[in-house]
Amino acid sequence: MKKYLTFLLLVLLICQTAPAALAEDKPAERNNEMTFSIPANTFCDQSQKVELSLNLTNMGNTNATVKLDLIKADGTQYVAPGTTYNGISSTITPGTSISVSPLLSAFYHQTFGGLNEKCTDRPYAGKITVTSGEKATIVASGFISGSLGNTTIIINGGQPWNVSGVTPTTPTGPINPPVDSCSIRENNGLVHAMTSNEDVYGIASASSYDTGWDSKPFHAFDNRCAPWETSDGATTGWLQYEFKSAKTVKEYTIRMKQDDPSHAFLQSPKSWVFEAYDGQKWVTLDTQTNVTNWTKTVANSYKINNSTAYNKYRLNISSNNGGNLICISELGLLGY
Repeated sequence: MKKYLTFLLLVLLICQTAPAALAEDKPAERNNEMTFSIPANTFCDQSQKVELSLNLTNMGNTNATVKLDLIKADGTQYVAPGTTYNGISSTITPGTSISVSPLLSAFYHQTFGGLNEKCTDRPYAGKITVTSGEKATIVASGFISGSLGNTTIIINGGQPWNVSGVTPTTPTGPINPPVDSCSIRENNGLVHAMTSNEDVYGIASASSYDTGWDSKPFHAFDNRCAPWETSDGATTGWLQYEFKSAKTVKEYTIRMKQDDPSHAFLQSPKSWVFEAYDGQKWVTLDTQTNVTNWTKTVANSYKINNSTAYNKYRLNISSNNGGNLICISELGLLGY
């Protein structure tokens, strides 16, 4: 009889706690984050590759700032930028927030094993965090592909989840530490300092550049005084930055050429339009004419009335202040 009563008490205890346990296991809406497991059932070494692919889509009607974190078996984060896979470029860098426009998708791919190996770096879990985007709706999924088969990565049971009450936030510091007097020091700078015309965050381009001085377009976005300038004789031209994830630019700054008192003012822009590309045409966001108030110590700043996230922005210059070319030390794009 005593054994029977003990068994009955155990049954009652299990019945009371089971609903709570089931509720925890059920995929549910979260305020701003979703965690998931990454299966590890494929073999990885120098002779066998494992492909990891993830994608997330913003199904809401406002921009969403999203961050993907990937966790390795030892609990540390995996932060390597993604690679291109079957013609699709990675737009996500783990641990770095990106802006995803409504109905657009962001992607991440990485290969483990093969000649690159990196098998010990394989992530086994992930977390998607939405840090801004009022009433955003996110849906995400992925897969593991390897020589021993393919496995789906299930995120929130394959269902969208809503993020309510998360509003845009202001960054707490510059995305790059200041390097010299030409650095973009504002907290809401959007361009990561470039070391070439393309990186994982965006692409710099221009109508021309001076090959003799190697003044390539990225120098206007390198967070230092090295300038971009047009080819000799070009007194009109454009300078463009293309974000790989759309951003809402609210303000732009221009810093004039440094350490060249004979030419800096003359080569500075005088009249221009600041534009964004909406997928079909260039949209004018700001127009400036007869600008002559250039100084070495302070960048010229121009606030704009813009609430749309675009991928491409450009400074389209129609004249300079009398020099033989156009030169800009740094073009800052500010916003969120």
